[in-house]
Amino acid sequence: MMTAEETVFTLWCRLTGNSQTDFGEDEREAFIARPQVAELSHAPYAVLLDAGITAARRGSLPLERWLNAVRTVRH
Repeated sequence: MMTAEETVFTLWCRLTGNSQTDFGEDEREAFIARPQVAELSHAPYAVLLDAGITAARRGSLPLERWLNAVRTVRH
């Protein structure tokens, strides 16, 4: 079973068109360790998905923009 942080990573990869296999273990751990990932991991999946779709642009999804979109959807 995936942790909530791993779910954020997986969804980020899907929304940006990146393959999870392109990331080495160190890169993946560094991504998951970012404070924005911890905060995003508390959001329900449906909110993450909706906010991620809203925030993603042309293969880019900065975590800060995604977090702001989650906050907007929640309020």
